[in-house]
This record gives sequence, structure tokens and C-alpha cells, in this order.
Amino acid sequence: SLGSAQPLQRSEREREREKELPRTTGSALAQMPGTDGEQAPDFVLLGPAGFLGAAILRALEGGGCRVVQSRIRLQDRAGIERLLDEHRPSLGVICAAGERGRPNISWCDDHPVETVDANITGQLNVAAAAHARGLHVTLLGTGALYEADPSDPSRTFSEADPPNVKQPGTYVALRRSMEELLAYFDNALILRVIYPVSSDLDPRGLLGKLLRFEKVDRAATSVTVLEDLCPLIPDLVRSRTTGTLNFVNAGAVAYADIVESLRRRAPAGCPSPALADGVPRRPAATLDAARMAAVVGRPLPDASASVRRIIEGLTLADFEAVAAERQERNKL
Repeated sequence: SLGSAQPLQRSEREREREKELPRTTGSALAQMPGTDGEQAPDFVLLGPAGFLGAAILRALEGGGCRVVQSRIRLQDRAGIERLLDEHRPSLGVICAAGERGRPNISWCDDHPVETVDANITGQLNVAAAAHARGLHVTLLGTGALYEADPSDPSRTFSEADPPNVKQPGTYVALRRSMEELLAYFDNALILRVIYPVSSDLDPRGLLGKLLRFEKVDRAATSVTVLEDLCPLIPDLVRSRTTGTLNFVNAGAVAYADIVESLRRRAPAGCPSPALADGVPRRPAATLDAARMAAVVGRPLPDASASVRRIIEGLTLADFEAVAAERQERNKL
């Protein structure tokens, strides 16, 4: 007799392919293109599961946008083209995807070819596929192209200023090259993200990073407060903004002020980093947000005020999670 049916064992490649299949989310009721009552999604979002991609997805859905999500690999040009043909977005494509996993600056220095593949080849694949279909595309760049001018500490850097980081490393150098190449596309917007701030102590956000460091530079920098700026992306796309944009809050934040605010908010006994002397180890500068404010048509939230608000909203559980993580690390 026939036994009870057993689920087929899927290969690793099949499981990976399943992750790449698009999913549709959003509050609006609509059919996929090609069916009765068809209504196109507002956006196709590539890389919705990453730190920045997830923040963008929350903002889009929170604004009532209909989003097709896909984790397709950026190297799959044919697959990207099929995706855009099947789910032709009414507003545009947003690419928040990159190298899978959690690669950092050091990883990029040790893996330059893989970094080129993700940050140059893949981004151009998306931009070209969108261009061929008359679609606007938003890509994520970096604002870590500048360091403060010792002769003029109050200087701010606009999108037109040439990068001045003396030793940019692989990641920053390739992001600069990406901007230069995408300047040829009349459909591409590059958002320069720098030191993104989430509303928790996620280790990928600035607050979580600083709290986990042993020492923190005495530096001030622009930041991208995700809950402030990600909701503005639909407005940028609707206005068909292209070129490079400093995707930052108004003003700057000082690491020392953040550390002190975290120390005051944290429960007693919670370790906090010391302040280091000397030249900052990472690029830190104030970027000019004038173009960003002009495009959205209103003043941008102040960076320091937003960071203080977020820190004041942190809970005991946020700090306890970091403390537990530190204890586990110390056991190793």
C-alpha cells in the first residue's frame, strides 16, 4: 500500500531560489499586471531583507505603497529583466541589495573582486534594465567620501564637491566609481547614505555600533536617520529626481554627545565606550543637505534632535540585549 506522503527534500539551490522569488506586499488591493483589474505595484524593491532594505520596506508600506519584493541576485541580468517585465512598477525600482551576508569594510578590502561584482556590475545591471524599460531606479551609495577639513572644520560638502578621503579603501573607492558610471544614466538616483541610525541598538546602526565599541573617535558627522528619511523616498521618485543626493539629516552629530546620551539612558553598570584621541579612524564630515531639502520641499529633521529622541525612546530591554551579547562574547 502507499505510505503517507513525505515532503520532498529541497536542495540548497532550490531553497535559495525560493528566497529570490518576488513577494507582493502593501495595503492597496490590486491584481498583478496581466490579470483582470490589473494595477501595477508602486515599487519593485531589490534586497528587502537587509538592514537598509528592511527600513525602506517599512517606510514604503507605512506610506501605503504596494511593493513587489525580490531577493534576486544582482548578477542575474536576465532574471532582473524578467522581474521588471512581469511586475512593471508605476513609480520605480529601488535597489537596496548588495553582497549577501554582512560584509564590512575590511571584508571588502580582502575581497575586491566580489565587491566589484556587487557594487559595480550588479548596480549597473539594475540601472540598465530599468533604463531600457523607461523606469526610474534608486540606488544606495555612500556619503563616506569626505573627511573634515582641518583648516575649515565648519565646512560642509555638497554633491558637487570632489571626494577628499585620502585613503578610501576598496568599498569607498568603488562607490565613487559607481557614481561616476551612473552619471551616464538619465533614470538613476543615487542616495548617499552615511552612518545610518536605526531606532534601536541594532549592531548595524550607528547607535548600536558605538555602544559596542571599546573606544569612540572624537568626531562629528552627518547621519542618515532611517525613520526620518526613508519615508521621503516616494516623493523623490515621484519628482523623478536623478543624479546624486546627500541622503542625510540636517546638521551633524558628535560621537561624544551620542556616547554621553547613551550612558545617561543606560541602566547602571552598563559598559560604555571611552573617547579616543587623535585623528578619526573613519571618514567623518558634514554633508550639505540643501539639495535634499529643496527636492522634498521642506526642511529636514535635525540630526542631533532626532538622535536624542531615539535614545530617549530606548528601553531597558534594548540595553540588556547588548549586555547579554557582550557577556557571550567574553566567554569565548
